[in-house]
Amino acid sequence: MAIIYVISVKNVLSTSELSSSKSVKQFFTNIISEIVVDHIVIDFSDVKQMNFPFALQYLKSKQHLTLKKKIKEIGMSKSVCQMFQMAQKEIDQSSPKPLNNKEILQKQLPT
Repeated sequence: MAIIYVISVKNVLSTSELSSSKSVKQFFTNIISEIVVDHIVIDFSDVKQMNFPFALQYLKSKQHLTLKKKIKEIGMSKSVCQMFQMAQKEIDQSSPKPLNNKEILQKQLPT
């Protein structure tokens, strides 16, 4: 049976910290990465809003840490959910697209 650790964002971060990408880096470095269990639930209940840089950095930090830990979010308001969706769209658009087989062959052929 897996142990699940639940963190309430409202108890860990202040409202002003939800507008700082630096605070989310500290959140993942000082809190999330120090948790010894592999399953973490982050509770966003009572968090009404956050800014885009926070959401973007949160998703990037989570993506990096997901290799070691399973992280799930709960209790997100509509506005928080929308901000994460916008940030995810930004990440998806900025990440390089994988090459298909035709593009790989074209790169290998001498010109």
